Amino acid sequence: MPAEIEVYQVSYSFGPKIALDNVTFRLDSPFFCVVMGPNGAGKTTMLKLMLGLLKPKEGYIRIFGHDVVKETSIIRKNVGYVPQVVNIDYHVPVTVEEVVAMGALSKDIPPRILTKSIKKKVEEVLEIVGLEDSSSLFTELSGGQRQRALIARALISEPKLLLLDEPYSMLDFDMKCEIAELLYRLHKEKGIDVFLVAHELSPCIHLEPTVILLNKRVYAVGKAGEVLRLENLKRAYPGLTEVPAGFILGEDHA
Repeated sequence: MPAEIEVYQVSYSFGPKIALDNVTFRLDSPFFCVVMGPNGAGKTTMLKLMLGLLKPKEGYIRIFGHDVVKETSIIRKNVGYVPQVVNIDYHVPVTVEEVVAMGALSKDIPPRILTKSIKKKVEEVLEIVGLEDSSSLFTELSGGQRQRALIARALISEPKLLLLDEPYSMLDFDMKCEIAELLYRLHKEKGIDVFLVAHELSPCIHLEPTVILLNKRVYAVGKAGEVLRLENLKRAYPGLTEVPAGFILGEDHA
């Protein structure tokens, strides 16, 4: 049986700058996976390669048995993506309904029309993520509400896999935990596999995710207790500092 995600000897560089170097891992469904590593570790590059937005210089990536370069359209039908940065003009009054509907309309051939069936789907996914008022302006939402709306946008196409880029970014700790719980509930109740990249593991560590420790290459894969060992962290985080109470990884890691 093919793995749901198979990454084999993948390398990528931006000119002379190496972003990923001989990365290999595989994930079999069901999985709730967190990729962690320092700034510049290649986490976002990994997601873009998995979506077919970038092409590996070496190696290959298969999702659900399909090559992400040769069969990009099939991949995007089955994968929902929540980016860290959203290209929404904050000077334009866009409603939550319109933002979420983009997840369905973007896959339609123009002219793209907000039909009754799409509106119904919007209401359904907003209920799943815990947002009620679809007429609210996206710009008026709190950070946590915006993240829920973007997750709803990814859910509207009924994906088998969710890819998320820093879903905890710019949220307070309680809200990070709420988003982690939401993603885990989608995984358990809806059968959606989750693959997210994050600077920190603490909001979801109690959920016992699979952890991939990445800094241009993979240093460890497994449960947190197996991966987050000092010898692994020293290799992945060059700025790690040991202190009597534990260690500091640098940036916002401790």
